[in-house]
Amino acid sequence: MQLFVHITNHEESVTPIFTKMMEAGLQGASVVDCQGMLTTLSACNSEDAPPIFGSLRQFINPCRQQNKMILIVLKDEDVPIVKDIIHSVAGDLKSPNTGILFTVPVMNWEGVSHR
Repeated sequence: MQLFVHITNHEESVTPIFTKMMEAGLQGASVVDCQGMLTTLSACNSEDAPPIFGSLRQFINPCRQQNKMILIVLKDEDVPIVKDIIHSVAGDLKSPNTGILFTVPVMNWEGVSHR
């Protein structure tokens, strides 16, 4: 089992991702609001941001909405399916500003629905 995590700042991609996951028979995903380090450190009206982050403000929008983090526990064989779904909706994550994904092994769980 793997904890699959996808973080995106494209809120509009969450519903299509969830729809395609349901169509593939995958359930039990959750979405959580989150905020990245640079956004936190250069928060709106922050006069105390470290100097390096002041110069980075031109590249980020510190007043932007929060990011979305999708979490789902999957069987190992379902990880490629979800990766394909995310790539089909979000595109190549190697491109800037598209998000990240990663998995973490899950050794113990309760309450997970299995198909």
